[in-house]
Amino acid sequence: MKTNIHVFAKRIMAGALAAVTAAVLFTGCSSGSSQSAGGSAAAPAQSTAKKTFKIALECAYAPYNWTQTDNSNGAVPIQDSNTYCNGYDIQIAKKIADSMGCELQVYKTEWTAIPTAITSGKVDAGICGMTVTAERKKTLLFSDPYYTSSFVVLVRKDGKFANAKSLSDLKGAACTSQQSTAWYDLLSQIPGGNVQPALTDVPTMLVSLTSGKSEVLSCDKPTGMAAVKAYSNLKMIEFADGNGFQVDEEQTHVCAALALNNTELQGKINTALKSISTTDQAKTMQWAVDHQPAT
Repeated sequence: MKTNIHVFAKRIMAGALAAVTAAVLFTGCSSGSSQSAGGSAAAPAQSTAKKTFKIALECAYAPYNWTQTDNSNGAVPIQDSNTYCNGYDIQIAKKIADSMGCELQVYKTEWTAIPTAITSGKVDAGICGMTVTAERKKTLLFSDPYYTSSFVVLVRKDGKFANAKSLSDLKGAACTSQQSTAWYDLLSQIPGGNVQPALTDVPTMLVSLTSGKSEVLSCDKPTGMAAVKAYSNLKMIEFADGNGFQVDEEQTHVCAALALNNTELQGKINTALKSISTTDQAKTMQWAVDHQPAT
């Protein structure tokens, strides 16, 4: 009888050790059944399901992210949808998920709703081409940069601002950009700019410019690169130093956005990002520009 009790006790201890091991391995990923803004609780010892890393993004912001109809080129299924998401953000998020031993799950979310999805715990992070601003830092925690960009303007090749060499050459231009972005805030630096209401997303911005409703768009360089590849009548202008937008360095940093208290996940993401060199980032971004869907 004493021997049976001893064996039983060993089994209990082994089970407890397995549960602790699972908790250590998957900290920073969400469980399949529950989610919290600060990371999920450990899975039961009996569970063998792979943990998930849930991210929110627009799936409509090439080359950072876009929607496609199949899983070609490493696209990931969009939850609650029969479509897939791909792009620079996805390729980076896959590397982060692999580093943490998690399965990547993608949630298509409107740009302005992404912060709420993060802070409410619906997702673990926003990996969505988001840059750091003082206002965002009040409610979100950011990882190290997974891309560093610069700001440009888009104009029509046949428009009166096609040969602009500085912001002063855009004087009086009808200009706009995406709502709730640093891009839109930069428009105030255009002398006498006719700043129009902000638009909901990049596709709407490009329609505004190509249709002639607006004359100038502000955006970051990758978005500009993707736009001129998709629209042959558009031109991207990257001003020389001192002639373009004046920005804080943080505003050029594209980072993963997390809930404020989620420092543990921040550390795991930063660890994963250390293995992605700036050369790899540039190559991956060029790949995304080259593989974005045709308009």
